[in-house]
Amino acid sequence: MGSCHQACKVLLTGATGFIGSHLAKRLTARGHTVFAVVRETSDIGQLQVMGDRTGICVYDGTVGSMVRIFTECRPDLVIHLAAYFVAEHKIRDIDKLYMSNILLGAHLLEAMAESGTSYLINAGTVWQHYNDEDYNPVNLYAATKKAFEDICRYYSQATGLRVMTLELSDTYGPNDKRPKVLSLFKKASQTGELLEMTAGQQLLGLVYIDDVIDAFLCAMEMILSKPEHYQESFTVIPEEIHSLREVAGIFENVSGKKLNILWGAKEYRLREVMKPYSGKRLPGWKARTGLHQGIAEILKE
Repeated sequence: MGSCHQACKVLLTGATGFIGSHLAKRLTARGHTVFAVVRETSDIGQLQVMGDRTGICVYDGTVGSMVRIFTECRPDLVIHLAAYFVAEHKIRDIDKLYMSNILLGAHLLEAMAESGTSYLINAGTVWQHYNDEDYNPVNLYAATKKAFEDICRYYSQATGLRVMTLELSDTYGPNDKRPKVLSLFKKASQTGELLEMTAGQQLLGLVYIDDVIDAFLCAMEMILSKPEHYQESFTVIPEEIHSLREVAGIFENVSGKKLNILWGAKEYRLREVMKPYSGKRLPGWKARTGLHQGIAEILKE
């Protein structure tokens, strides 16, 4: 393959999630065909309205079903977004973390090897770098994401697979149903409810959804020119960093509403990230949407 300026067949996991649904829309708008890997219980309503450039592929949790999906779809490229996230895990989260973040990925890699699919873009997390270290997972979620990358290493070396991981910082945008900080601020600004927060000194690198999608499109262009056995990670983080208190101030400024926040009411989490890892940023990509503009967009909905 040469370039994704020509139409590609993209197999996409996590297509029903916040980032995945936006990516599927942008890919189909550019003329690519998206094969969305979903489970039987997934809500595929958003995908069904995208038209004939979107195919729905049901994965039943077995490697056999994943191999069948690849045999039928023959994708040019895979983008792996599906994950189970929890900031601080409990016993009930263990199986979901391993099934979603390791086993699903292992099935994906084996199916890629069986079908001869050569390109994988994987969503990682900057939380793999506690205290700015090369590798020190903030939580079990980050550890499972790194475990999948290590499995990728084997397939890359043994089969010639090209792998690029985009380590994502905090993401946000309109219609975000996840319990993210800006969603909490928006709800609180409408209801006047009291928000109990930490002291708010932790720094955040918030990336607007359009910029996140730009990063994946940039990665698609890059990876197609890479040689066999290629594997590399890049961060997707803006140059504009703000403390949680500053983010609240900007939100109040844009919305014109005072937030009812009790600062210092909560302790910082175990292994709280006080400064996001910047690492090696994705070449050719830059966040274009500033926080003021991004907050204005989420307040329009």
